[in-house]
Amino acid sequence: MSNLVFMSVCFEGKRRELRSLYGKMKRLQERKKPLVENGFYYPTRWLGNLVIRLGADWHDVYCRGTWSNLDLKKRHLYFFTETAWQPPFALLKLIQKVYPSLSFYFSAEGDDWDAYLTNDVEGRYFSSRYVVDFEPDMEYFDTIEEVCQHLAIYIGKPVAANWEALKQATEEWNDDNPDTDWPINVKKFEIIGNDELWD
Repeated sequence: MSNLVFMSVCFEGKRRELRSLYGKMKRLQERKKPLVENGFYYPTRWLGNLVIRLGADWHDVYCRGTWSNLDLKKRHLYFFTETAWQPPFALLKLIQKVYPSLSFYFSAEGDDWDAYLTNDVEGRYFSSRYVVDFEPDMEYFDTIEEVCQHLAIYIGKPVAANWEALKQATEEWNDDNPDTDWPINVKKFEIIGNDELWD
């Protein structure tokens, strides 16, 4: 079984290029049959179909996954990907090569992949910097102060607003509650540059 990676993507740039990319993706997902037979639940939204439409060979560009939530706004295009093992960074680079005016921002995460990444330094589209996984679900926070305040309420004691204190409070709570079905798991998004993305 593969480790899933979830990625939110936002492209911005010239309206004409955004509309062209949106049109390609929209037409692909509305097809009755995919361009290439594949084993995905949503075969017409397989990333390999988009690779083909962009003029590349799907064997050469990592595309083991699908997209969803396609949404075109006035100044940006948003979609979500679910892939196996790694984010589809090579696809983002291919889109940028085909549409040179477009720039992209992303937020990628995966528990089993054990990485939380974003290239959105300013938080224009993806402002969350911390993830706390505890009962009943995951919660996202923009600042260390927010996450520490929230955790303090949950565990019943103050948590200083820094990463080391946050990790220590989490570890202590988990050690003090070994029988819980929901240990607290805290993650921090790493900010990386586009030059650090792998294919």
